[in-house]
Amino acid sequence: MLSEGARLSLFGYVRVVTVRHMRGILLSGIAVCLAVAAAQASRPASSPERKLYDELNGLRTDRTRVYHIREFALRRDAVRLVFEEGTLGLLEPFHGRVLGAVFSGSARVLATPRDPAEKRSLARFVGTPLLDEPVSKAYLRFTDGTAAEIEAFLKASGAKPLDDPSFLSDWNSVLGSLNPTSSLRTLRDLDSPSPLPFFQAALAGGQQGIFEVSVDDRRPEQVMLGQVRYREGGRYYNLWAMFPRAEGPGQAETIVPVSYTIETTVQEDLGLRGRTQMVLRAARDGERLFPLVLSRGLRVQSVTDETGQALDFFQNEDLSEKEVLRSGDDLLFVVVPVPTHAGQELHWEVKYSGNVITEAGNGVFYVGARGTWYPHPMDVIHFCSFDLTFRWPRRLNLVATGSKTEEEEGEDSRAGHWISDTPMSMAGFNLGIYRRASADAGPVHITVNANQELEQALAGLFRSHPGMGSVSVEPIGWRRASEAWKLSKQPTGQLPAMPVPTPVIGQLAADIGDALRSMEQWNGTFPYARLEVSPLPLALGQSWPGLLYLSTLTFVPKESQQRAGVGERASFSFSDLMPFHELAHQWWGNLVVPASYRDDWIMEGLANYCALLYLDSRRPSEHVLARALEGYRGDLLGRLKDETQMSDQIGPLALGPRLDSSLTPNGFSRVVYAKGTWVLHMMRMMLQDPAAKDPDARFRGMLHALLEKHRYSSLSEADLRQELTRVMTPQMDLESLHSMDWFFDEWVHATGIPRYSLDYKVSPGAKGFQIQGTLTQEGVPDTFLARVPLYTTQGTAKPELLGWVVTSGMETPFRLRSAAKPDHLVVDPGQTLLAVTQ
Repeated sequence: MLSEGARLSLFGYVRVVTVRHMRGILLSGIAVCLAVAAAQASRPASSPERKLYDELNGLRTDRTRVYHIREFALRRDAVRLVFEEGTLGLLEPFHGRVLGAVFSGSARVLATPRDPAEKRSLARFVGTPLLDEPVSKAYLRFTDGTAAEIEAFLKASGAKPLDDPSFLSDWNSVLGSLNPTSSLRTLRDLDSPSPLPFFQAALAGGQQGIFEVSVDDRRPEQVMLGQVRYREGGRYYNLWAMFPRAEGPGQAETIVPVSYTIETTVQEDLGLRGRTQMVLRAARDGERLFPLVLSRGLRVQSVTDETGQALDFFQNEDLSEKEVLRSGDDLLFVVVPVPTHAGQELHWEVKYSGNVITEAGNGVFYVGARGTWYPHPMDVIHFCSFDLTFRWPRRLNLVATGSKTEEEEGEDSRAGHWISDTPMSMAGFNLGIYRRASADAGPVHITVNANQELEQALAGLFRSHPGMGSVSVEPIGWRRASEAWKLSKQPTGQLPAMPVPTPVIGQLAADIGDALRSMEQWNGTFPYARLEVSPLPLALGQSWPGLLYLSTLTFVPKESQQRAGVGERASFSFSDLMPFHELAHQWWGNLVVPASYRDDWIMEGLANYCALLYLDSRRPSEHVLARALEGYRGDLLGRLKDETQMSDQIGPLALGPRLDSSLTPNGFSRVVYAKGTWVLHMMRMMLQDPAAKDPDARFRGMLHALLEKHRYSSLSEADLRQELTRVMTPQMDLESLHSMDWFFDEWVHATGIPRYSLDYKVSPGAKGFQIQGTLTQEGVPDTFLARVPLYTTQGTAKPELLGWVVTSGMETPFRLRSAAKPDHLVVDPGQTLLAVTQ
């Protein structure tokens, strides 16, 4: 019997997961099967799809089909659900088809991920790499063959229906809240002549509480295990493990954008009215229900096709405005009258209105829903053309992606038109009361826009607070908003003169121009004719095609930051690194995009590394790159709050946004920026030829090739691996297989930072000195491979390379020769490896 607490927990489970964005990438499929709980149809009750949806939500346990069962098992790929003994009830038939079941009793769920990284991920959350969890309650929804399996078992076991009013009452009291988690997902299959089936189970019992297991062919990685958790008022979906079926990946993509024509009006009260005309191409046969992304702050008025026919759609319409903002979803489902066929063009017009523009005080405004202010498919990112028209209050300035073809000024408003000169994967805009400065970098025109005042929250940082001390703003991962400076509710005290953002914009424009020209050496020609820079009143930066968003702190002089208590490293991140990191994203993230969430680290690592290379070349005496790498190594070695693990052990780079969880809310920023930068640096060091005229020719060539081969397309780890293998040197082939798999297996798909120590003796030889010793490698598995450079030191002279040792286990013996007797042997003084040396 479900307790009241369990009922509340189950109800809470329904609405806690919302769509997550990582530079526009959705964890495709998770949002569809979990985040639709609050989605409701806004079409009239007579809508056929709405009637079906309401029927699915209204399903209850069939009182004539409740059974006592024993020893029944369902296997879905690597997951096995064993019903040991208890009561099973089938849901009422839906147009003659059983689509769900409920269970109370004794059961177990067992899961064995095939991938070692997924086993480690599972172990981090549940304590073991193989899930074996007792279950007392199970809620099942499915469109696969589960119903037939249950029917066959009931027939074979001779099970007879039970009369169990208590079981019916307990489950029927919560099904109204549980059913919406899967109703739209179910409709997608029922409406399709070529469905992609799913199986979903919400399970309760044991130490883990309520969690979910699902196998969904509309996800590339169909098998998923996870759980909602709360921490310090935040709501997280802990994705324990996710991986493809043994047969291969699923298919998430249903429609591909061809073009967008977007008309947007920003009203005086900052409300937004929009109309998006989109041309889409169907990616597969048999689809009727298509998911789009649109901010929950915008309500859809209508969706029509090219004939003007109104299309059914589902959004958060049945929720109050407060509920939408609290628990709604950035999802819009559009229904077409008949199933599509692959290659078919769809012409839709979507009208919507609402508020996605925030006032941060002191005349500072910004677009909060930077990636969801217009509707677009939630599947894989594609490049297409954009035509943008804006109308906005005359008192404000507006910047947008693309090239501005015209701007008109009226009595109360302004109007402008922007078009994309090249294919783009996304469009964005921002607005405020700006001061501007410009610079040219060859043919590229750069305009830096700055607010004339500090936003209210940031202004609080500059108030006098005796004993306040240094403000800790995350030095890496600035793309995660920080609350560190929001001190505006503190006692005011004496107000010193507020810094003004605008004096730095001229120098900032010149610096960005200089960096742009420098980065072209690594990345090729800048991909856009213009670059606009716009402030965000948050501790983050972002990069859209031809448009940079930079934190307001970037526009504040360093001396003012220091006066406000911003630490040296945080100041470096905002003032020095962020502008050039986001600039590098114009190539890595806009010209090419990550193929999946697992490839986010490539874009972040390359953007960060390019920025550091520029700063290092501009300020050679400061050794910017070496200091940054040392700091990142310290970050990865740093202990988490519970002191049980190092930051590196949060998870491998390939988990991307999954590194964020209730265990480590900022896991992505702690790992990806630091380790991603190091991984790219190690690639460059392996490819470097110190004796060549251009020592970095191989690395530079690899970057150019990646951008040319994947221009206006996606880039995966497999693509990077292939290109690195193409340019690798014989010394990099540590497995003698002409493969760099060893490198990616160790540094991208696993955790661990090696520690090296030396034990050696020096003896005279026929020609100089013979050095015989052992290199000890700890902190990583015995199978860990590395080519470790050893150097000799002679007094105060610069260390000289003695040779390399390829590790083979915990202890690797070596024998080397030196012309002169060394004072000491040191491991990798040039920081070519992410390692700890003694």
